[in-house]
Amino acid sequence: MINAFRNTRVWTLALAATAMSAGLSAQQQPQQQPPQPTANYPAAGQAQRTDPYVVGQARPPVVEGTNVVDLSLEQAMAMALEKNLELKVARMNPSGVDYQLQSARAAFLPRYTATYGYSNTLTPSNDVLQGVATVSSLTQNFNAGAALLMPWHGASVSGNFTNNRNSTNTLNARLNPSFGSSVRLSYTQPLLAGWSMDNTRNQLRTLSVTRQIADITLLATIENTKASVRTNYWNLRSAIEQIEIQRRSLALARQFYEENKIKVEIGTAAPIDIVQPEAQVLNAEQQLLAAEVGWRTAELNFKRLIANGPDDEIYRATINPIEQAALSVQSVDIPGAVNAAVANRSDIVTTKRNLEISQLNLEVTKDLTKPNLGLTAGFNSTGQGGTRFSNGQVTEASGYWGALTNLTSLLNKGFSAQLDFTLPFGRDVTQNRVNYARAVLAIDQAQAQLKAVELNITNEVTNAGLAVENSYKLWQAAQKAREAADKSAEAEQTRFSLGMSTNYQVLDLQTRQTQQRLVELGRLINYLNAVAEFDRVQRVGR
Repeated sequence: MINAFRNTRVWTLALAATAMSAGLSAQQQPQQQPPQPTANYPAAGQAQRTDPYVVGQARPPVVEGTNVVDLSLEQAMAMALEKNLELKVARMNPSGVDYQLQSARAAFLPRYTATYGYSNTLTPSNDVLQGVATVSSLTQNFNAGAALLMPWHGASVSGNFTNNRNSTNTLNARLNPSFGSSVRLSYTQPLLAGWSMDNTRNQLRTLSVTRQIADITLLATIENTKASVRTNYWNLRSAIEQIEIQRRSLALARQFYEENKIKVEIGTAAPIDIVQPEAQVLNAEQQLLAAEVGWRTAELNFKRLIANGPDDEIYRATINPIEQAALSVQSVDIPGAVNAAVANRSDIVTTKRNLEISQLNLEVTKDLTKPNLGLTAGFNSTGQGGTRFSNGQVTEASGYWGALTNLTSLLNKGFSAQLDFTLPFGRDVTQNRVNYARAVLAIDQAQAQLKAVELNITNEVTNAGLAVENSYKLWQAAQKAREAADKSAEAEQTRFSLGMSTNYQVLDLQTRQTQQRLVELGRLINYLNAVAEFDRVQRVGR
């Protein structure tokens, strides 16, 4: 009778301590953390109730001085596309190539020149016909010119319009002042080297291809940024859930410690029996701290993708990812995905464009190994006008307009043609041959790189497809394990209501149940990420 009374008293005190320690555990939570849904620890004689906590609904710890911002995955991606700093830098690259293209096209725009010259000299005369002892000569020149590089076959045209005015004090000048005007047109055409292609035209071709590469690279950067946002979003969600799990584990460890402490105090357990529960509390506290550190790291990694700097409001806030992971089964056609990726993925297209650039460079270097043969043809017309004196009387006063009239009448015209041939020797020949050999080597390297990229794409897509299949199977296994944990927790609760189990055993199984739910959520997130990665690797490369 005495032993029965003592046992009844012990269990009554233990269960009472259980209810009390549950309250203590709630009070011992850090102040900066918001109230979390926790297990309902019953008082003595009460039936254990099913854990109301559902994995995926935990909120992040509240940091003093910050606001909690609810963010869906779609909102996070939109924010990243707008604010991501690396993406902003990538968007500038096509514009940089556009400027290079404008500069290359400017080579085919006309170039204009204009000059003005003035000269006034005095020289002693030794010619009696000049009629003066000191010759005074005043000359002015005003000229204009234009040159244009043609976009075909390396041809160029140029035109020069020259004008002058001369006045002197000599008596033997036919016109004083005299005006001269002339026009010269010239056309130059390479016939061997530079006929098919030259460096200027080739630069324009290669920059056009480079512009396409810039667009492809920008598209790949956008897709990779979205993939990083998705991965880090779910990592943050998992880190928040992990904090909740460790909080609950800590609460259970403290519960177990308090129960054993009461047993030691009333003499039903030896003092050494409290050592292991105390160690479990310390271990649970360390795991909770590690979970909080992991959460801070995950949040910083996520903020780096969606903030435009440390002064951004979102960077100073606490992020609460509210998206719920939902299963969407995807069929996986690995051979079809490999074929599509090898044909259209961004890095394979970029490699092909680089091969195209190498082929264009080979064409120009091959053309430059030829001898130089150039044809220059020209036409010129000259006119003259001024004031003519005879016996002190002006007999002609045409002036500058007379020179122009004389020029346009084509009375004083001329034609010219010239062939220039240069056969390179020595260093020039060696340099041209070396450049051509390097261009051939670049072609071989680009073709080998293309094969390597195709192999890499095949491996990546295949591995990504297998990852989808494997992660789905792992999720199914986790789902079954969670269902088993649900049944175990329910059965233990039934045993407790019949007096065949203890409160600690029920709480322990409920914690395992919650942990298994977290494992299931993690496996589901892994599957969703695997599906997204399988889609990404078919379209873009890193």
